[in-house]
Amino acid sequence: VLGPQGLVYFGYADGTVVALRVEDGLRVWEQIVAEPDGRNELERMADIDGEIQVGLDALYAASYKGQMMAIEPGTGRPLWNRDIASYAGVALLPRQIVVADKAGTVWAIDRASSSAAWRQEGLANRWLTSPAVHGGHVVVGDLEGYLHWMRADSGEFAARVRVGRDPIRATPQVSSDGILVAVTTDGQIAAYRIR
Repeated sequence: VLGPQGLVYFGYADGTVVALRVEDGLRVWEQIVAEPDGRNELERMADIDGEIQVGLDALYAASYKGQMMAIEPGTGRPLWNRDIASYAGVALLPRQIVVADKAGTVWAIDRASSSAAWRQEGLANRWLTSPAVHGGHVVVGDLEGYLHWMRADSGEFAARVRVGRDPIRATPQVSSDGILVAVTTDGQIAAYRIR
């Protein structure tokens, strides 16, 4: 992810986020979000697989191992961390970060305090995508080919549509003119606009 101050940020399988200078590729800082530990490879998974988001004051990353962290973009200094395990990335709302945890709960976390603004538990065990922001809604796809729209202010369900029978694995994408595009693993593609 390209961020401010000429830095680019990467998340790695060992649970670290690294900042490199764009001009020469030199490492500026490295921050551990989650430590890999355990007796076998599965227990040691600490991957930062999903999207990293950069706001004006902080960079946000979530780890499969169970940590979500806000990091100062220029220095790598942790601002806060919270126990949320996610294989998907995070999305930014004006005052919150939205993340789907590995159990299928969608959380809106206050960007300043790390407290939960809301959580939606109605999508348990559906292997959700990273969230996308579409109008005043948060959208996730699932393993059964559905897209779910939730109100960004409360997490309440607003709409649901089935794109196809195969899973949606990639994060739904929203264009600059407000069209959300989603694709299933078999290549079925659909586009939606909020009226």
